[in-house]
Amino acid sequence: MSDVDFGRAMGASCALHPGREATGTCARCGNFTCDTCSQNGASPRCPTCRERSGATFPLQRENWNFSKLWDVCWAAFQREWGMLSLAVLITLGVSLGANLLVNVATGIGAAVDSVVVAVVLSVVGLVAQQLVQGLVQLGLLRVCFDVLHGGRADVARLFSQMHKAVPYTLTMLLVFAIVMVPLALLSVLVILALVGTGILSGVDLNSSSDQVWSALAPMIGVMGLGFLVLLGPIAYLVLPLYLVQPELAYEEVPPSPVEVLRRSWEAARGQRLSILGVGLAGGAVMVAGFFVCCVGFIPGMALAQLLIAGMFLSMRSPREDAAESFPG
Repeated sequence: MSDVDFGRAMGASCALHPGREATGTCARCGNFTCDTCSQNGASPRCPTCRERSGATFPLQRENWNFSKLWDVCWAAFQREWGMLSLAVLITLGVSLGANLLVNVATGIGAAVDSVVVAVVLSVVGLVAQQLVQGLVQLGLLRVCFDVLHGGRADVARLFSQMHKAVPYTLTMLLVFAIVMVPLALLSVLVILALVGTGILSGVDLNSSSDQVWSALAPMIGVMGLGFLVLLGPIAYLVLPLYLVQPELAYEEVPPSPVEVLRRSWEAARGQRLSILGVGLAGGAVMVAGFFVCCVGFIPGMALAQLLIAGMFLSMRSPREDAAESFPG
């Protein structure tokens, strides 16, 4: 009889949460545990034993830096690199499958003698692709959280976030609006500036290539200058969005889209350069894995995901429900 069957057969209650049904026992102390304590089966130990063994995430907002983050993530990666790599491989496979479905939907739409049907199928396929990829990505982050909290890398947890389809969609739409609306306004302002200064009217595409490039040079200069001027504000706005997916993955019941963005913004306060640095480091790890051996890209991506998850755990502000919920 498994630990789960034993706990339920005994009709026992969780030692830490007496009001909840026991679904297993701690591998260290033997106390009955519920799904919350075992992180939905990801951890064989109860929260108390994880704390005693140092299995809880050791870094906090006040004491973390990249060196410490790397040490923690590297140790976790060495312990679970095989299953983490398998989780990444499955994630990539799901992405390829979603792309295939989009191509099939587009092909069906092209074969049907109806523009409306073709457009609808293409849009539905694209939305479904982004949704499936996003939810599996949340699952990969959830697996990384489990590993960083001392648990096992359970690849089944890749599909543990499917119930978040609606909040994920609403949050991503809000993120899209936050990013695209300023960019659209910026594009309009650039076009108006080019028209107002007469630069745009001076371009004659029928002229020689040298004349065209000479006419385009001021336009390119204006656009480049505008980009450089706005690079700082754009980075300031966009970098906190790097934490949106981890925030969605961390909570079993995610908060509202506005609250997700608020928490991400709060976590990024004073940490934007660190977010940029960890993102660049993760990219460098994946590139290095690819050049060392093409297959090395997969474990490299696993380590990069651990860095992102660890950065989020380090930056997130402690909340009153943290000690009680032990998110799984």
